[in-house]
Amino acid sequence: MGCHALIDYMLQNHEAPTTMVICSSREAFLVGLQSSVQADNLNGNTVDSTPPDASIHPLLIPTIHQLAASSTITIAFTPSLLHLRAYLACYAPARDSEPTSNTSARRGSQSAMLVIYGLLKLHRDTTEYSVQGLSRSLAIAVEAASTWRMRLTLVEPLEDTQLPAPEPIMETGAVSPPDPWSEQVPLLNSSLAPTNGSTWAGRTVEVGAVVARWCSISRP
Repeated sequence: MGCHALIDYMLQNHEAPTTMVICSSREAFLVGLQSSVQADNLNGNTVDSTPPDASIHPLLIPTIHQLAASSTITIAFTPSLLHLRAYLACYAPARDSEPTSNTSARRGSQSAMLVIYGLLKLHRDTTEYSVQGLSRSLAIAVEAASTWRMRLTLVEPLEDTQLPAPEPIMETGAVSPPDPWSEQVPLLNSSLAPTNGSTWAGRTVEVGAVVARWCSISRP
């Protein structure tokens, strides 16, 4: 999911208080968001009321709904595993946020959310990209969400948001985007971080199987 698609989803489906944890620096996230919006404009993925060639993306239009909904979302940036785990271990939502009128009217379909964007990607280039490392982070995240009765949502960024999204047509032999949930990881942490093209020695487990012990996975 692209950065802008995640933000749009949260604006439409959350209830206060909601927290969005970005597993990167603020600068890197803003660059990705800008690229995602530009790619979306190139694909013509705009709302019905906006012409495909409009220069302003719908997400950038300060409507009353977007201003009201965004004021109830807390954003935190955790550029490393140490930052992420420390933040989640001490997590307490901002309880001074009041639900918007739109939220109150649709309370049955919405809930307070703890969204973590890029958890797998944050682990990928570390020695803790394993069943052991992922389980440790997921346990902390699930405990934080459970303590405050929030819906934990894990979202992984697109590998390259600068490129237009592929056509939603699946044909025999067609190349589909990499699925982060299908990657293989070792059981235990390694002393060396993985490199591009490297393979693990010994038994490995699919990332999706690890995450499925804690959350349900919804693939696009």
